Amino acid sequence: MVAGPRVVVIAAGEGVRSARAARLAAHYGVPRMPAVDVLLDRHALPADGYVVDSSPHLLDRVAGSGGLLPALAFADLVVLLRDAGWSGADETCRLLRYYEARGVLVGFPPQVADQEVIEAVDAALRGRTAPDPPAPPEPGEVCRAGPGPGGP
Repeated sequence: MVAGPRVVVIAAGEGVRSARAARLAAHYGVPRMPAVDVLLDRHALPADGYVVDSSPHLLDRVAGSGGLLPALAFADLVVLLRDAGWSGADETCRLLRYYEARGVLVGFPPQVADQEVIEAVDAALRGRTAPDPPAPPEPGEVCRAGPGPGGP
């Protein structure tokens, strides 16, 4: 049996992001966790799935000071809610390109229906073959990613 989804919801708009993360967590029956608890306070992530609620800048700040934490590096899907002011030109893009290269980043407009996001999460789960994330790559090891849930 495969554990529940490991999802990270990223958006600059806190209200929209938190509401979306809460609805996804409720739909899948997994806890919603603020990123500050996971990244800064180092709370352990549940083995049976989670939804992490984060601003891109918080993830970028942590990644910039030592790389991605393994728990978030192996998310099944990163849901990026792009608001009207998204330029894609800030430092956060470095972090988002990491997820995109792994095929686990999907961008949505903030007003997209929950069902579209759920379909993307379900597709990511269908592609998961192991219940636990693989060991993180050794420093300096090249990570090769295949196509994401939507194909190449």
